[in-house]
Amino acid sequence: MNLILDSTEILIESLHAARKDRTILIRPDFLDDEKLPEEERIAVLNQIFNQKIRQKQLSRIIAHLTPVLDRSHPPSALIYGPTGSGKTVSLIHVLSKFSEAAARRGIGFKYVYIDLTSPKTYFGALNEAAIALNESNRRYRKGIPVEYMQAKIKDAIKKSSDYLCLLIDEVDNIRPNPDGFLTFFGKTLPRKVDCRLILIMLTNRLDWEKTLDPRILSFLKKSDIIFEPYDALDLLEILKLRAKKALKTDKIDPAALNKIAAYASRETGDARKAVELLTKAVQVAEDSSGYLGLDEVDIAEHRLEVDKTIELIQVLAVQQRLALQACYCLLRNGSIKITTGQSYETYRSLCEIQNYRPLTQRRFCDMISFLDLYGLINARVVSMGRYGKTREIMGALPNQVIDRLLSTGRSP
Repeated sequence: MNLILDSTEILIESLHAARKDRTILIRPDFLDDEKLPEEERIAVLNQIFNQKIRQKQLSRIIAHLTPVLDRSHPPSALIYGPTGSGKTVSLIHVLSKFSEAAARRGIGFKYVYIDLTSPKTYFGALNEAAIALNESNRRYRKGIPVEYMQAKIKDAIKKSSDYLCLLIDEVDNIRPNPDGFLTFFGKTLPRKVDCRLILIMLTNRLDWEKTLDPRILSFLKKSDIIFEPYDALDLLEILKLRAKKALKTDKIDPAALNKIAAYASRETGDARKAVELLTKAVQVAEDSSGYLGLDEVDIAEHRLEVDKTIELIQVLAVQQRLALQACYCLLRNGSIKITTGQSYETYRSLCEIQNYRPLTQRRFCDMISFLDLYGLINARVVSMGRYGKTREIMGALPNQVIDRLLSTGRSP
């Protein structure tokens, strides 16, 4: 039976066929670890480490732990490194392999991962530790005495083997201060259990230990390990492994992966950012030629920056958005630099047009500082001599973002 399609259905089918011809993605999950099953994610990480990526950092961690193989007790460790430098995945990989090496020597070594990646109170941090040690999802209700939580943790640790390593991720998220948590795990608990406790703490903040009580640093006797950002060669190997599993390699220019690695290493050295840029470049390629080359990477890098800026503008408070619009209204009228006084007058006019009550000029100056902090404008303080000081405001946004900002009274 022959189907007769109307013009719209023909258009749908033709566009779908054209899109299918341009498809580069085979398994998109390999560009997003959150969507990968646990077994697949571990397999990917093992492949990455088998490429000898982060060997220097892995060697430092292993050297710190090797006394365990001689039945000695290594000190605690504090591991610093920027976001996306692979601290967590590297530690989990090393500790899982190290437990196997210890088992071959008849030494009981176990590690527990305590996730503090979102801010926690002292009670909340103990809650996460209890969940990890009991290997359950049960959360204890607020209002339970801290002593009860400590007793639960102590009972769980009593079942542990010779050595127990606590891997505490983002330890700086214990607020208002982590002193009680560290005192319990670093001083009180080791005296009450038979197994030997090893604390390995991860943080993004190089100055974090300065916030601690000196007495805590004294009894922790920690060693410091620095995780440098990924370099371009490491990022390239990671991208090659991802591309091999997720994409049609015959539709990718190898130079494009080199360029993505170079972009990411130049800015942050963040592996997640590199994979994010690869994903955006694939989208650009599938919308155009169906081939991922250098031009597609350039377009993706520009779009990624624009998308982030627009996303930031969208979440601004109403008054902050009006202040930003006021600055760019004046800058669009031909001025290279404007002052806070000029922009404040324009801001007041916009408030009247949109039926908002304007804030005082002092509050407006605070908003200008906020917008400057997030890179939406460039504002520098200049001296006017006997007339005091003011801020000179210059633009910092791409033209297409400014167009969207000014084209409507709503956020772009």
